[in-house]
Amino acid sequence: MKVIKNINNNVSLCIDSKGRELIAFGKGIGFQKPPYELPLSKIERTFYNVLPDQLALFEQIPEEIFDVTMFIVDMATEKLKAQLNPNITFVLADHINFAIQRHKQGLKVRMPNATMLEADYPIEFEIGKQGVALIRKKLKIGLSADEQISIALHLINAESIPAELNQTTLNREKITEDILMIIEEQFQLSIPRSSFNTQRFVTHLNYLLGRIESNQKVESSNEKLFVSVKQEYPQSYQCAMKIEEYLKKNMGYPASNEEILYLMLHINRLTAREQI
Repeated sequence: MKVIKNINNNVSLCIDSKGRELIAFGKGIGFQKPPYELPLSKIERTFYNVLPDQLALFEQIPEEIFDVTMFIVDMATEKLKAQLNPNITFVLADHINFAIQRHKQGLKVRMPNATMLEADYPIEFEIGKQGVALIRKKLKIGLSADEQISIALHLINAESIPAELNQTTLNREKITEDILMIIEEQFQLSIPRSSFNTQRFVTHLNYLLGRIESNQKVESSNEKLFVSVKQEYPQSYQCAMKIEEYLKKNMGYPASNEEILYLMLHINRLTAREQI
């Protein structure tokens, strides 16, 4: 195994014996200057087919968050009988990192009641609960109990169950495409539909559409933060309001300030990275 680039002290970009590119995890493997041969005995974990925007996450997300995420994914792999999407580690690490940033900013997003979902997916919800407890233990950050629902939803989405092309699915695809076009028009940029950044935004959008379909609203007391983000990112606010108007017209759903705030944050993340 040849190391061609060090990402941090414990993560390196490598080439295997068949010429395939991969990411290798191993304690201290990033200290030596590449290129060099890496003994297989030093490798703890590998990831193949890593996309460029996923690779960038290793530089944006603290290593300890990846460590906790991989522990949660390992737990899910062991307890769930379904095969998980190989991207789940990156998607979940990115979500946990964003959840921690929100927590530090005092942004509390209340998830809708998920009693029925918990009844259908008890294992995923138990893993979500253990994941929040692990974050508290390892990272000394007390995320709200709502985050166990978010972790569970990520795991449910990652289970390899083919989605039925029913009317609900087709409607969501059209709505998602329309909203992406609203963002493209607002920011005058082209958003690649298959990119990791886009898929992350679509995941959030699916949660919102699911709440709309079940007639559940998210409300909390983040009014000061709403005003602050609105002033700091006026273009994201304008875009979020256009999306809110679209949802009201097409789904009869006037979004709360809490949901507009969350939309602004996700729009800003998506457009900032795509513009870069």
